[in-house]
Amino acid sequence: VAAAMMHVTLHIISRAMFSSDSDEIVDVVEGGVSQYQTLVRPSVFDLLHFPQWFARLISPLPTDGIFDEFDRKVDRLLTERGRAPDAEPKDLLARLLAARDSETGGGMSGQEVRDQVVTIFMAGHDATSLALTWTWYLLSQHPAVEAKLYNELREVLGGRTPDYADVANLRYTRMVIEESMRLYPPAHTTGRQPIAPDEILGHRIPAGAEVLIMPWLLHRKPQLWENPDRFDPERFLPERVAARPRFAYIPFGAGPRICIGAAFAMTEAILILAAIAQRYRLQLKPGHPVEPQGLITLRPRHGMQMTLERRQRQ
Repeated sequence: VAAAMMHVTLHIISRAMFSSDSDEIVDVVEGGVSQYQTLVRPSVFDLLHFPQWFARLISPLPTDGIFDEFDRKVDRLLTERGRAPDAEPKDLLARLLAARDSETGGGMSGQEVRDQVVTIFMAGHDATSLALTWTWYLLSQHPAVEAKLYNELREVLGGRTPDYADVANLRYTRMVIEESMRLYPPAHTTGRQPIAPDEILGHRIPAGAEVLIMPWLLHRKPQLWENPDRFDPERFLPERVAARPRFAYIPFGAGPRICIGAAFAMTEAILILAAIAQRYRLQLKPGHPVEPQGLITLRPRHGMQMTLERRQRQ
């Protein structure tokens, strides 16, 4: 299921970014992402603030070359779009190419566009696929929640494929995903470096220190969450959300650097969950081990093997 969710979210962000050129991009990225997640680890040189050139000299990255073909394909697309700007489809790549600085009127360089494309593309599928993977696991362990979800889908959709207009009415579906991201936040840890000395709750924080913000711990803090290890989507009823501190729940980060794709990701996850859950039940394969692994994102160490049961038509 983890691989299947990765496949579908890759296709979605690829179509949004590259329109008709998307399929070949997906094929290139699919293998590279899992390799990258597995191989990349922070080293002691990173934590001790050694210069990057020195850290890489002593401990070279094992990922060199993984995305070379992806880079070549993006460069080719940028070149082709530059030759025929009027023929561009109205996708995210076209919007990046057309973007202009409000003060200077200048556009981005080719390298800047390429960097934006890679950032949005990579971040735009991995976290959503993992949020869905953990959601399927939790639903398989909580049949009462799964039944309530299905009842909402049956009432709102009546068996038809969901579309964007349905998202506002799929309230419980949203709460299921929000609670899943509370227990298994794909972005489990975020790093920050203070640009000036600070003090937080009596702790002095020097400039340049390594500060880790950990949703994995924050989302399970008993002072903020009653029975924090229990899967309870109704924690996200509007009145209960309003009663919590603003930063008790930060699956997409917070503040000026909050994830730019948060609304896109939630809409995508709601529609995928609704489309599949109204037609199928997913059950964890008996005996399959489930263990969270904190790589760049929070992944199931052994994958997520599940059985698929088609629902009876109502």
